[in-house]
Amino acid sequence: MLAIGIDIGGTKISGGIVNETGEIIFSKERSTDASRGRDYVLAGLDGLISELVAWQVKVDVIGIGSAGRINVQEGSVYFATPNLPNWTGLQLKQYIEAKHQIPAVIDNDVNTAGIGEKWLGAGKEYASVVCLTLGTGVAAAVFVDGKLIHGHHWSTGEIGHFILYPHGKPCNCGQRGCLEQYCSGTALFRSYNELRGEAAISSGKEFFQLLQAGDSVAEQVLDTFIDDLAVAMVSLANIYDPEAFIVGGGLIETKSLWWDEVLKRFERYANPAVSRTIIIPAAYKNQAGLLGAAKLGFDYLQLGTV
Repeated sequence: MLAIGIDIGGTKISGGIVNETGEIIFSKERSTDASRGRDYVLAGLDGLISELVAWQVKVDVIGIGSAGRINVQEGSVYFATPNLPNWTGLQLKQYIEAKHQIPAVIDNDVNTAGIGEKWLGAGKEYASVVCLTLGTGVAAAVFVDGKLIHGHHWSTGEIGHFILYPHGKPCNCGQRGCLEQYCSGTALFRSYNELRGEAAISSGKEFFQLLQAGDSVAEQVLDTFIDDLAVAMVSLANIYDPEAFIVGGGLIETKSLWWDEVLKRFERYANPAVSRTIIIPAAYKNQAGLLGAAKLGFDYLQLGTV
């Protein structure tokens, strides 16, 4: 069998044709440009799928990882933040199947990245895993005894909206004090600007450039980030009791600057029951979501359920 795996991210849509051993035979990507609206994103998604289908005569299934809380049984978007405008309520499975006449299955993009890591990457040796993604936002895929957990409102992995600081910084989900307002790439440069009292930088990349140049404000922000992340992971370890945390996302590219200290503080803050939880980096970076979406498709065809 062959599957198309699609990863709809905030900045780009990646897609590829994948075989049952996890080999990516052919891949393409496009800019998401979500600010131009839902119809523009869907047009880009359609164009990408059409390119992949044209390259390969017979594709058995399309698996898609999308931002938002996904009702996997319906293949619809239960809830999405304004990062993808008007995405809430979208019947994505129905739309794709009608447009391309190929069976489709949909899940959250972080869940599909976690499926990719469990299938082929750092999580394949563990039954109970929290695959933590640190990037523009923060989220996780949670596996308990080998099963991906979704929750009643399809929100099990939405740990970015775990309230770390009650009545803290406002979040675009409508709450205040959410974890992703403190432990994401976006949070790092915003926190830097807050301490400086001006809009000095506009990206996580600029933040890390300042950090490596020895900027004292950046060093202060990073120390707080490390502490907040360690505290959050201790709480998550007590909630989910995983064998391992697998940490991925865009921020993992900078782990040489913070990884060892997070491990030390996690061990320092955790109680003995969870202090020895393994923390390891993700094996796959940009391709985990694409691979996991393809695996989701294979499982859907073979098992008939999600």
